[in-house]
Amino acid sequence: MNKAVLLIGRNPNVLANLASALTEEGFLVKTTSQVEQASQNFNATDFDVIAFGRGIDAATNTTLRASFLHQNPAILFVDGLAPVIPLLVKQIKLELANKSVARQVITNFSCEQTDDTLRINVSTAVDCQLTIDLYQLDAVHHTQQKTIVSEFVTEGSHIFLLDDLPNMKTTINFLVAEVPDLDLAVVPI
Repeated sequence: MNKAVLLIGRNPNVLANLASALTEEGFLVKTTSQVEQASQNFNATDFDVIAFGRGIDAATNTTLRASFLHQNPAILFVDGLAPVIPLLVKQIKLELANKSVARQVITNFSCEQTDDTLRINVSTAVDCQLTIDLYQLDAVHHTQQKTIVSEFVTEGSHIFLLDDLPNMKTTINFLVAEVPDLDLAVVPI
C-alpha cells in the first residue's frame, strides 16, 4: 500500500497504538502530539492523509487544515470519531479508498436508550450489508467489541432493538454502523 499517514493527537498512547496498527496494514506513519506546531514540523506534501484525534478542538483543527491545504491542496483529512484503534484504521482506509467507490450510504444513525433497551435507528441510501458494533473502552483504552447487527438491509429506515445491554456505566461506549468499504458512522452512547 505504501500510503503515508500523519497522526496528530494529544494522547501519545493512542497515537503509538494506532501507528502500530497502521504500520501492520502497510502504511508509512508519522505521529505528533505537538498539535499546535504540527503544520510547522511536518509538510503535507509528504503525506496522503492527515488524521486528527478527538482531543483537537475545532479552532485548532481548522487552523491546521488551512495550513496543510496551503502546503498540499490534494491532502486528505480524517477526524477521528472515537479513540478506538480498529475504528480509526477503518476510517483512514475508507478515506484513502477510491472516491468513485466511497460515498455516503448511511444517511441517518442514532440511538435512544431506556433502562433496559437500546433502540438503534439506521437509514441507508441503497440496499447493502450492514454491520452495527458496540465498542467499549476501559480507562486504559482497552477495547471490547460486540457485533449487534450483521445483515443485508434494503434501502430505507430500519430499527434494531438491543434488550440485553452490557454494563455501560464503567466504560466509554460507541455504536458503529458500517457498510464495508463504503461508509461508516459513529454514535457515542
